[in-house]
Amino acid sequence: MTDNHDTFEQVLDEHHQWPCPYAFKFIVPTENLPLLTALFDGQSLTMRESKGGKYTSVTLESTMCSGKSVMETYRKAAEIPGLLAL
Repeated sequence: MTDNHDTFEQVLDEHHQWPCPYAFKFIVPTENLPLLTALFDGQSLTMRESKGGKYTSVTLESTMCSGKSVMETYRKAAEIPGLLAL
């Protein structure tokens, strides 16, 4: 899986001029939402709870400095149980 991450990081660097805004989108079990919001402390998040309340979709735009910093954010988010990165 590291090869896929390296390839994605390379594509990010080829298609973005850093620093620039980067849009993150996640779906997370609502019970784990505090873990995700802590990752983006102080940033403006757009959240929408699923009809049943079990999941919450989260969108945010954050200024990132490199493809590596984007990938580090995804790696940290991936540690949250049940999180799906879109």
